Amino acid sequence: MAEEKNEATAEDIKEQPIETAAEPVVEKSEAQAPTKQTVSAVKEKEDKKKTKEKVKKSTIIRDLSYFSEVRKDLPEIKPGDVLRVSYRVIEGGKERIQIFEGTVIAIKNSGVSKTITVRKTSFGIAVERIFPLNSKLVQGIEVKKHSKVRRAKLYYLRELKGKAARLKEYR
Repeated sequence: MAEEKNEATAEDIKEQPIETAAEPVVEKSEAQAPTKQTVSAVKEKEDKKKTKEKVKKSTIIRDLSYFSEVRKDLPEIKPGDVLRVSYRVIEGGKERIQIFEGTVIAIKNSGVSKTITVRKTSFGIAVERIFPLNSKLVQGIEVKKHSKVRRAKLYYLRELKGKAARLKEYR
């Protein structure tokens, strides 16, 4: 019996016409065959999807710029400057403005999340604080003096004490 089934399938294969490259591999009825209109309609749909995605991305970018605006009211700050930063502190439901005066030892330039590291010495103890410049908590920044430095990051000031930690002022 198994041999008869194998012979039948072999005969079926012999009776089927051999398809050439010019003929379609799968025969379709006229209703299923793609026309120029359907192909162009599919392309139009794809284009509409792409434009919708572009519009969504652009509105998202606009929305982000709305929430995180870059401040333009701050002065130009460089490493080595001595600043007075007015920072709003919220403690136990009460607000107050705290002034932090010190030397800028580092600036991290990364667009909206731009930060400065300010170092001050109070009562013989050095304190560093990082301020996000575009934060609403930074009330204002006042530049007291500009110093002459040759580096972008002044981390070497951490090891220096007293007169050795002074920087030359621009004249």
